[in-house]
Amino acid sequence: MHRWHHWLLMGLLVTGLGWGPSLPAQAASHQTKGLILDAARKYYSVASLKRLITTVHRGGGTFLQLHLTDDSRFGVENARLGQTVAAARKRGDVYYNRRTGLAFLSKRQLRSLVVYGHQRKVEVILEIDTPGHTRALIKLMKTSSAANRQLAATITHQNELTLHAKQTLPFVKSLLGEYTGLLYRGQHLAIGGDEYSASTQATQPTTVSYTNGLNRYLRGKGLKTTMWNDGLMKADLRRIDHNIRVVYWSYDGETGNSQTAKAHRQIRATLPELNRAGFQTLNANFWYLYVIPRPATFKAANVRYWQNDLKRHWTPTVWDKTSHQNLATSKRNLGSAISIWGDGKKTYSQQQVLAKTKPFLDTYFKQ
Repeated sequence: MHRWHHWLLMGLLVTGLGWGPSLPAQAASHQTKGLILDAARKYYSVASLKRLITTVHRGGGTFLQLHLTDDSRFGVENARLGQTVAAARKRGDVYYNRRTGLAFLSKRQLRSLVVYGHQRKVEVILEIDTPGHTRALIKLMKTSSAANRQLAATITHQNELTLHAKQTLPFVKSLLGEYTGLLYRGQHLAIGGDEYSASTQATQPTTVSYTNGLNRYLRGKGLKTTMWNDGLMKADLRRIDHNIRVVYWSYDGETGNSQTAKAHRQIRATLPELNRAGFQTLNANFWYLYVIPRPATFKAANVRYWQNDLKRHWTPTVWDKTSHQNLATSKRNLGSAISIWGDGKKTYSQQQVLAKTKPFLDTYFKQ
């Protein structure tokens, strides 16, 4: 279930509902701040991304994570999938896949962003999302080489990668391997892991093996792994590599199905449970920290309400919707991330998104 489908924040803002008592000032141990950008559903140019890097830097943030692949777009150059600069149509500084008509960032452009960020002490984290959100990836497989078409028949099921096929892990390693050389040693590469169909099973040995396999591959390349929290089940925590950094966006996945939400809450690890198990986390609380570029979001009254609500009711210890219970007080909860997340609609230009989200980013980074 895509995140924006059940994004209720603005509905609450309009009705003027509050979310509980004010919280005390955040403890000084939680310092890490950053921005996560959905750069798959909406294409952002190098110039736009550099502006966001500068925003993060000026706000005292330390990272910009780029969600580069999703169901609607595989937004980066990849030779294995046949999406290359050589085969693209170029208009200005933008490369377009001739088959899909969609824009993508080249490897050279990605490297320039990594360097630009590094010079400003902002880590640019590239996210290649699997095993879910892979409809666009699979489309590229099926429209490129005969070998890819044959492989797609083996490792895909209902627009996802299946983890039961032994070829899936080597294939994804080959995809990630095209980006490991673009990063500085010790930086993170994000492997996704969110909103995939098997996420209601209490124990998932194939997911554990897949996750550890990608992590160990990246560690062998001198990099670190970060991923979303969806696939981290309580029963499996002891078997999952604890040197993976977890971005915690939702306990129940914000699904509209109450039974599925209840099931998720029974089997998924809470943010404090991850910390106790030894994982480092970043709090990306969906209800407070997601900005969806749609008209209701940017109404002046809603912006003011959100700014006030963030200041009064949220700190990086508040991780489960608006609940002020079971707060994440461990030093392993490193900090937080605000997200600009697309809704799949072409409502605003890049420049408009950057301008309209500025009040949200300014408030968050001053928090």
